[in-house]
Amino acid sequence: MIESTRKALVALPVLLLALPAGAIAVPTQVKLRVEGATQTIFEGDVTTDGHDVTTAASGTHKCDGTNGAANPSPGPTPTAALDDGARLGHYTWDGTWFDSFEDFLIDRVGPDSANQNQFWGSYVNSQALQVGGCQQIVAANDEVLWVFDAFAKQHVLRLSGPTSATTSEVVDVTVVDGQDGSPVAGAEVRGEPTGPDGRARFAIDEPGVYTVKATRTDSVRSNALNLCVDPPGAEPCTSSDRTAPTVTLDAPDLASRSRSGRFSVSWQASDGADGSGVATYDVEVRRVDLAGAPWKPLVGATREVSWRFGGLPGAAYEFRVRARDRAANVSAPSTGGTVVPFDNLDRALRYDRGWKLRRRTAAYRGSVLRSRRRGSRASLRFTGSRIVLIGRRLPKGGRLLVRVDGTAKRIRLRGRGRHREVLYETVGLGAGTHTLTLVALGGGPVELDALAALP
Repeated sequence: MIESTRKALVALPVLLLALPAGAIAVPTQVKLRVEGATQTIFEGDVTTDGHDVTTAASGTHKCDGTNGAANPSPGPTPTAALDDGARLGHYTWDGTWFDSFEDFLIDRVGPDSANQNQFWGSYVNSQALQVGGCQQIVAANDEVLWVFDAFAKQHVLRLSGPTSATTSEVVDVTVVDGQDGSPVAGAEVRGEPTGPDGRARFAIDEPGVYTVKATRTDSVRSNALNLCVDPPGAEPCTSSDRTAPTVTLDAPDLASRSRSGRFSVSWQASDGADGSGVATYDVEVRRVDLAGAPWKPLVGATREVSWRFGGLPGAAYEFRVRARDRAANVSAPSTGGTVVPFDNLDRALRYDRGWKLRRRTAAYRGSVLRSRRRGSRASLRFTGSRIVLIGRRLPKGGRLLVRVDGTAKRIRLRGRGRHREVLYETVGLGAGTHTLTLVALGGGPVELDALAALP
């Protein structure tokens, strides 16, 4: 219901607070690579964070670095990155959960399943994990590597060299073991073997964008080197890449998904196996209340993959991102929207003395209003087509009357709940200005955290 409304968002000039992505813990971009038995299953940048992970074998479990008390606070993990990469790379995976160490054992990625002799293993920056994939926290630009038959590999190959060349030019590349930086002899790069110094040389006669990898039968395949080969005199990466990248944007439907009210918008892109590689992103924003307002630049030509906002209470924002590759091809835009709720202490909300303020760190902006008195009232005049009640159910919770204009609905707020959940959403309202009235009906306490007016 909320998603359908987001797509109808229209614009108004914005007053928006923005902070760089690194200011507070936000979604993080890592370099994810998945090396299967006979091929690379995925390689590219992935925007990830610590989150619940669901597998067919074991259902849903947290995977945020606090598993097994490995870290005091949550963050992105190798298994969470594998999960996020699956959506971008269109592969599937499965894993078995073990309560004893609060982590998954990876059973399968793509077509390659573990067996009695071959297992999936993970590396971060070419170093084998010493803990589970949900226990290791990774940082921005870390290289997360998942490998089939990982424990039988002698080297973790790392390939370096130029990213552009001209036709028939000799290209000089180097292969080392990423675990210690030592050169690896006997690896193969485009049919040419590396020598004792780890170097190989080759030339390519036809223009194009080439994916170059180093291989050795007893070692993990190397990272890919995207090599643009152009005729002499041409600008690098201009002669053959004519395909734009694809980009996806992720924004929370409600800013109350975050306790502080500041929310993160993130994005990620892919340029495909034959592309020259994603170079930068351009992000725009508009506030969605009045039709016809223009998009406003938020950040341009950036390599950042997330941005953090603090919007105005009652406002709705729409975001738009485009990706640009090294050949200057620009993607179609991807959009998403977020509604900022009214907090329980916002001046737009009117309530009587039957409500008591309670400080709750897990609540939206750190507080709720609670009433035990039958007949306690709160009201809000809002503009939109829907109103969303945000809060939590209580084990001995009571009943609440929700009235919008002349239509009323009684809801029971008893149960086991978490803060910042959507408790009720109206349907069937026409766009316009409405009056919401909440009345406590007794039978136990009720809590009010926030109210979101959807356009």
